[in-house]
Amino acid sequence: MRRQHQKGVVAVELALAAPVLIVIVLGIAQFGWLLANSVMVASAASAAAQNFAFQRGTTTPYSSTQTQMTSSSTFLKSANLALTTTVNGSQCTSDTNCSTALTNGTGQAAAVTVAYTFTPLLRGSVFGLAAMPATLSTTVVTRVQ
Repeated sequence: MRRQHQKGVVAVELALAAPVLIVIVLGIAQFGWLLANSVMVASAASAAAQNFAFQRGTTTPYSSTQTQMTSSSTFLKSANLALTTTVNGSQCTSDTNCSTALTNGTGQAAAVTVAYTFTPLLRGSVFGLAAMPATLSTTVVTRVQ
C-alpha cells in the first residue's frame, strides 16, 4: 500500500532537478567554447607577432603576417579575424607602410593585435549574470629583428 503512494516521486524530483542540471551543463559548454576560442586567438596572435618581427627587409610583411595569423587559427573562421599591426606605436595597414616602418624600426617594439568576433553558444544572460563577450582580442608585443 505504501508503494502506491510513491509512484510519481521520481518524476517530480526529475522535473525539479532537470532545469538546474541543464543550466550547469550549458554553462560548462559555454565556458569551454569561450576558453577554446581564447586560446586559439592567443596562439594566432603569438605566431603572427613572431612572424611580423622577422619581416624587416621583405616586401610583403603585412600580408605575410596575415597569412601566418590565418594558418595558425585553423579552427576559427578566418572571415571573423582582424589584424592590427604597429611598429613603435605607429599603425601600419599595408605591405608598403609596414615594410618602411620595419626597416626604420630595428630594435623597436612591434605589436600585433588579433581580434576575433564569434557567436557564443548561448546568447544573453542567465539569472542576471553577464553575458559572454562576442569579441576576443589578444595583443603580443615583440622587438623588430
